[in-house]
Amino acid sequence: MNFFEMFLWFLIFSFIGWLWEVILYYHSLHKFVNRGFLNGPYCPIYGVGGLLFILTTNQIPDPLLRGLAGGAIACVLEYITSYTLEVLFHARWWDYSNRPFNLNGRICLYGFLLFGAAAAGMPYIIQPFAALTGAMPEPFRTILSSLLMVVFVMDIFATNQGLIKLNKALKEYQKFLDKHTSQLINFIRKGKRAFEMRFESGRKKARTILTYQQRRIIAAFPQMRSTRYNDALQEFRALLEHSRTPGKKRKK
Repeated sequence: MNFFEMFLWFLIFSFIGWLWEVILYYHSLHKFVNRGFLNGPYCPIYGVGGLLFILTTNQIPDPLLRGLAGGAIACVLEYITSYTLEVLFHARWWDYSNRPFNLNGRICLYGFLLFGAAAAGMPYIIQPFAALTGAMPEPFRTILSSLLMVVFVMDIFATNQGLIKLNKALKEYQKFLDKHTSQLINFIRKGKRAFEMRFESGRKKARTILTYQQRRIIAAFPQMRSTRYNDALQEFRALLEHSRTPGKKRKK
């Protein structure tokens, strides 16, 4: 594969991973959520993993060895990605602490088995996609890949800027929480009405400093926690859930 065909393969696997995540989330919560780290319908970690499978494990003839190698590669990739995202954006995007045989909540046996099975079946999985990209004329494939690459890079830039602003918003709201902690205690003592006033104040504050993209990311990763401003993040999540509930009731 040349560079442009490899990028198409990267996007194909990224889309398959995104679709898998959306289906799992819909099955558990019965609602659609864009589960991608980026805004588009793709999860880059699956794209990178798919390419690694093709370039490494796909050359192993024995399915069992191919599956073991693929599971190991996937776990290493997932652990590195989790750690890197935490360092860059001060947040844990997923947490497997409640699953058996996990390592620091970043990887677990379930993921190893799942991606190992995918690696074992990779020679059969890639056949229809290989036929699709192989049938594309070279000039068309290059142009298509280039256009998609521009969109992908723009998405990375927009998401990065949004996450930087999200951390700033969390920092600002954390200050707001710290400042009003004592007031909250007094509000609770005075009764439900005082607490509701404080809650409404927080909800209005959240609306003014959170963009649609930031609200989408918080909703898409229910297990995400901030390593610096987790109180603010979790209250943001509660506020957003609270604001969606009344709308559903009105529709009924």
